[in-house]
Amino acid sequence: MTQHGSNPLISASQLKNAKRILYMSHLALGDYVYQGVFLQQLAATYPHLEIDIWFDDCREQRKSWHSGRNQILGQWLESEPYIGHIYPNPDSEQQRQQQIQDAQQRNYDLVFFIATTRSERFCHYARLIAGERSAVGAYALNTLQCWQHKEAIKALDAGIKVRKSACFDHISDFYRHHFHTLVAMDSPAQAFQHLQVPKPYLDALENSDKLNNFVFINHLSTTEKRDWQLAQVFECITRLHQKQPTLRFVINAPNEQLAQLQQEVEKNEQLKGIDISTFSAKQHFYELPAMISRARLVISVETAIMHLAASLNVPALALIRAKAHQWRPLGPGEILVGGKRVDSISAQTVTDKALALLAKA
Repeated sequence: MTQHGSNPLISASQLKNAKRILYMSHLALGDYVYQGVFLQQLAATYPHLEIDIWFDDCREQRKSWHSGRNQILGQWLESEPYIGHIYPNPDSEQQRQQQIQDAQQRNYDLVFFIATTRSERFCHYARLIAGERSAVGAYALNTLQCWQHKEAIKALDAGIKVRKSACFDHISDFYRHHFHTLVAMDSPAQAFQHLQVPKPYLDALENSDKLNNFVFINHLSTTEKRDWQLAQVFECITRLHQKQPTLRFVINAPNEQLAQLQQEVEKNEQLKGIDISTFSAKQHFYELPAMISRARLVISVETAIMHLAASLNVPALALIRAKAHQWRPLGPGEILVGGKRVDSISAQTVTDKALALLAKA
């Protein structure tokens, strides 16, 4: 177990004397796979602490995927025994201001953050929420931005500039460095979350014959350059079916896109006779990892799905861009690297690698 730095910005005595703290970061599911182990370690080291989470990403304009992230990530965080109150992405600036007021009323002894984007807002909100108490953070601002937002930085009790993720071999090393610099605690023994799916969600799938011998495919992300094209998905499924006719397929999509996906599957003549289901976690986050846990193989673009597969020790074929190398999953499986876009990886290449992985399963 790696020890923390000799002079972390938040000392052990501060944490021992604190009762309630707030951690702020623009979390998505994938981020939490790697940050969660540090928050777990913090709770284990200082079991008296109440730890709350702010995952509002501090955008000026709401994104269409915010509501889905709020629900799914919020449900996961709410199920974690060491996490108390959470602050999700708000519907409006008015709601954000209300969240800030609510946080101020919780009288945090300490507020700290890691922000790789919109850092000036995290500096400002951390100071507002902490009031007269301690506000500490790691911010990603260049020299000009540091000058532009010098008052917000100066208002912090302590702060450091975030080192670029490209300086680290993997994103887990990035978080290890920054948590060590910020917080007096030992490093967790593992690099990422090992997810335990509650039994009721596993039991709900137990008697489904259609969920045996299947490949779970996730081709969508929150940005087009990280997506794989649906035509490529269909080509890959057709090729895999030709080689392994008994293989089943589950294609994942956000709930709002599920009906359209189902229509595209049904009208495609090349897919006739192939066992294909569409899926979205509709009621609770744990429906997703429960489904992934049943798969023989996961094929996913660079989203949380590939990290959840690692968390569940399920073999995954991850399709990522060259610039996302630090975000590669650490679990069993293989990685295919494209250029500037994930859809530069051909269906034939994915099929060949998938067949090799299935042969090992």
